Amino acid sequence: MTTLDPDTLERLRRQVPLRLDRRGQFFFEDDPVTHPGVRALFLRGLDVTPAGEPSLRVGEQWCYLQVEDCLLRALRVTRAGDGAPQLHLDDGRDLPLDPDTLWEEPGEGLRCSVPAEHSGRPLSVRFTNTALADLAPWLDDGDPVALRLGDRRLPVPTRPPAA
Repeated sequence: MTTLDPDTLERLRRQVPLRLDRRGQFFFEDDPVTHPGVRALFLRGLDVTPAGEPSLRVGEQWCYLQVEDCLLRALRVTRAGDGAPQLHLDDGRDLPLDPDTLWEEPGEGLRCSVPAEHSGRPLSVRFTNTALADLAPWLDDGDPVALRLGDRRLPVPTRPPAA
């Protein structure tokens, strides 16, 4: 088996014409990726490089990914056993909402981050309208909007948390 030199491998990883649009639909060139199994595999393989660039891992192979918005979407928010909000993500995972990562992108809505399944690095998450409606019982409509967790009121910033 021939091993590619690092520069060639990097160039090939950047040339894969794979894109993730704002709605969470994958495209290869201009063709949508519609097979449910392939889509689920891609969602589970989302990650970011150590430099913070979006990537997609399939097995031991990976490539860079063009992303129009966030890597993941929160489809629903439910109440965990301790009463805290739990995110149901489009990659199939159910994870607690980390309030330190929650922020409001002006004109775009709420975002947060969750750890990547492979590397643990933070992945961006966009709340869908349904997830926002689910989260409403935890939100206070003050100025600024705040997340209520028990007796704590945590203002939701309008800029990303410091990394």
